[in-house]
Amino acid sequence: MNSKQKLVYLDEIRPWKTSWFIEAKVLHTWKPSNTNFGESLEIVFSDKKGCKIHATCKKNYLKSLGEQCKVGEWKTLYNFQVSAAGKHYRPTQHMYKITFINQTVIKPSQFKNDDIYLSLATFDSVMSGTMDNDILIDILGQAIEVGEIQTLQCGGKEKKKIEFQLRDISDERIPCCLWGKFAEAMESHRDEAEFGVVVCLIRFAKIGAFRGNLQITNGFDCSQLMFNPNIKEAEQLKEVFKFNDNSMSIVDTSEEGKEIVAQISTGTGQIQSSWKAYEDKSLSELLSCKQVDKCKVVATINAIDTNYAWYYFGCDLCQTRTYKRLEDDIDADIITQPLFWCEKCNKNVLNVTPRFKLHLIVKDDSAEAKFILLDWIAWPVIGVQAEKILNGSLNEVEDPELLPDCVTDIVGKTYKFGVTTEKGTESFKVLKVWSVYNTLMVDSQSDTITGKETAVNSASEVSLLTYSDESSSRMTTPKRSVDDIVDIQDNTSTSKSRPVKSIKIEKMSTEELGRKKN
Repeated sequence: MNSKQKLVYLDEIRPWKTSWFIEAKVLHTWKPSNTNFGESLEIVFSDKKGCKIHATCKKNYLKSLGEQCKVGEWKTLYNFQVSAAGKHYRPTQHMYKITFINQTVIKPSQFKNDDIYLSLATFDSVMSGTMDNDILIDILGQAIEVGEIQTLQCGGKEKKKIEFQLRDISDERIPCCLWGKFAEAMESHRDEAEFGVVVCLIRFAKIGAFRGNLQITNGFDCSQLMFNPNIKEAEQLKEVFKFNDNSMSIVDTSEEGKEIVAQISTGTGQIQSSWKAYEDKSLSELLSCKQVDKCKVVATINAIDTNYAWYYFGCDLCQTRTYKRLEDDIDADIITQPLFWCEKCNKNVLNVTPRFKLHLIVKDDSAEAKFILLDWIAWPVIGVQAEKILNGSLNEVEDPELLPDCVTDIVGKTYKFGVTTEKGTESFKVLKVWSVYNTLMVDSQSDTITGKETAVNSASEVSLLTYSDESSSRMTTPKRSVDDIVDIQDNTSTSKSRPVKSIKIEKMSTEELGRKKN
């Protein structure tokens, strides 16, 4: 690491590079019990200003990096991936999250303090319904009306739960329900503190609902439950309610409530192969979708999101994103060209290719949304491949605001996008793009375009620009030149792309496009 590397606060980091240098305190760690996505250590960091961010250490780095993350310790971190935070069960308000990579460096920091950086939500704000329920909160109150623990059957497994209420210093009350180990912890304090004041702090709690009523619950494994914490807010609660001899009331649970309830989830799904079978939707309808599906949307590209880099280096062997090795770790006498680490191959690689990954902000008359164009979708729209733009350079993005003209040229243009909706994300992956000019729509399974294979559709139908399937990282190039694409100008748009330095790009010829066909 360069000794002159600038230390930044957590609210300054963005996804466009990995070589950030931060100083932060480990506030909380946990290992998710659901390992469907692989074993990992999840971490919440906070900087000196109290800005918090979620970080993930995957299985490969649990020994080398994860074990260095001890709760309460201050660390410096250098070189890590920054990406968009998930949509649901977000432990912090930060719009991004950190993921450790092979080149991440974690060292002890000289800075020390005992602040736990609480961000207590007020009962009024929780009950008003104005808070984002996808963001987990810290909440503190006196535990009252604690029920008996119940055993339910969920997904074929027995789970324990306990219901109670939290009340604040103004005697406002919020229903709560804790599950699993958190329920057992609350039950032990129910027995121990029948006639005392038990102050309960739930960190990273979920604002949920049960039968239409607001309810606080644990956010799976990531929540923290503390009793009578040594903080001034807890002392104030104890002082207010200390003369109440029956502060923690006991509620008997009905026999019906004690019964094991089977919760069965059923569902059906259909796979549709042709884009003609999918609905045309507006952006507002797309944003309201709650299930995994595909649809078609006509929208105007309003801006390029420069919080993200417009390209990355993909491994030539497996196509996965790679990360540039730190120069300090490379013996310059042995290796004279840049070295990259491939997570999927789990090794250093020399052969990488720059690939597009464009984060677009699109709009129509109803709403605004975020779309992601991966390389095989993006380059036919741009008209040139990222490799040709960089002209052999293996340098990572240094200024995300500096975009080539051929990329900014698509701002203000209207296209028809074939997109997929996925759970837990606010950005939509684009699987196809058509140019809007009232012509033919090409079937997604066609390899060639002939008069017999096409049919005239409505005025909203469009000509195919990109040609892909989400199960494959390769694309089939339509047999037409990108220069033939015609776009309807958005005369109502007032958006302008940011001024950038000109990068002259030579458009790809029809012959070159043909050679790129997979």
